[in-house]
Amino acid sequence: MRGNGGMRFGLLGSSAVLALLAITAPASAGGFAVREQSSEYRGLSFAGNAAAGGGLSGMFWNPAVAAFAPVGLYTESHAAAVFGNVEIDGQVSTPRGPLGLPADSGDIAKDAIVPSSYMSYRINERLVLAMSSNSPFGLVTEPSNRFWAGQTFARTSEIKTYNFAPTLAYRLTPTIAIGVGLQIQHIEGRLKAASGTSPTSPNVVVHGDDTAFGFTAGINFTPTRTTSIGLGFRSSIDHTLEGTIAIPGSAFPPAASGAAIKAGTTLPEIVTLSFRQGINERLTLLGTAEWSNWSRLERLRVVCANNGGVGNLAFCPLGDGQQVQSLELGWHDGWFFALGGEYKYSDKLTLRSGIAYELSPIQNADERSLRVPDTDRLWASLGATYRWNEKIALDFAYTHIFGIGDNEIDRTEGPLRFLGTVDAHVDIIAASLKMKFGETAAPLK
Repeated sequence: MRGNGGMRFGLLGSSAVLALLAITAPASAGGFAVREQSSEYRGLSFAGNAAAGGGLSGMFWNPAVAAFAPVGLYTESHAAAVFGNVEIDGQVSTPRGPLGLPADSGDIAKDAIVPSSYMSYRINERLVLAMSSNSPFGLVTEPSNRFWAGQTFARTSEIKTYNFAPTLAYRLTPTIAIGVGLQIQHIEGRLKAASGTSPTSPNVVVHGDDTAFGFTAGINFTPTRTTSIGLGFRSSIDHTLEGTIAIPGSAFPPAASGAAIKAGTTLPEIVTLSFRQGINERLTLLGTAEWSNWSRLERLRVVCANNGGVGNLAFCPLGDGQQVQSLELGWHDGWFFALGGEYKYSDKLTLRSGIAYELSPIQNADERSLRVPDTDRLWASLGATYRWNEKIALDFAYTHIFGIGDNEIDRTEGPLRFLGTVDAHVDIIAASLKMKFGETAAPLK
């Protein structure tokens, strides 16, 4: 390397690709998924979330749940406050030896409010039209220590997804319901990483967005009044993020002006199997097993695009089609298992609790990016529903998530290698408002 300036531009290609990995920014669920889609099911650690018999929010995991919506117009509005603490401690080195940078990232997690909403309208005894609005992937991370050993790997990662799913649900028979929905998903990302190891090193900034489509499908079986079994599917969604890479304020004009790039990624399909079983008039047992196809994320390939064939000396000297870098990920499938219970304390108050174990798609130290320092998780939750009257109900829930299992990081990206550990835990508080604008629902049959 020829001084810090040489290192800065020597790291540009690596930093650009790593910045795009904020589409996999750390979140409250495995990989970069966001599980904050229901205050009711949060109180159960999401046990039973795909089985009919609870609220409309179960349609996120299984659209057939919407077939059990009340008569007339019905809405649910949910919000979850996520308070995460994720700290990375380590050192970075080149093949020539350690760089001697400060080791501690400080807290990289950013607090967030995650909203979700659901609406249904019963057309007739069998058919229901529903809509959900969610943010199923991504949060924000930024080390509180801006100058640290991992600054060329990650500074700021911001990703937002907006998913809208118009849905039709139909009761085929008194015991079998089906549902299908269209996913319309928009993704936005703005990511930063230091272009060198000096405190004054400017950021490499990557911005991109895309809109793509998928679908949901599911079935629910209710063989008795107290038994409900649901199976739901959320399809994968192929995104091609298009945007720019630049170093704002750089004295090197091609870097300051930036270049157009694109990167393709496929967000995983998810299969959820749940049950709800009444034990007696007051007590209900619920469970869930979920699979996420994170093994789709084998690598991320970023190429120059829409530069009119003209090279950008800082990023794309060969013009359109030039590969910036192909980054190996090698993730595994994710698994989630939950068990919970509900107790009907009175006609107005229902109490619930649940535990869950989540197997992260990142299982090895060399897969654990500084943007995604994911580990296995243990969930513990409490919740309650208070029925204000026949038209209005309120949900409240609290979850603590423990990071468990392997927490080692051994990551090589470009010329640098990072060795370290991650320590993480998350607290989540959630609430929802449910409102009926029609007659009350018929009993589950």
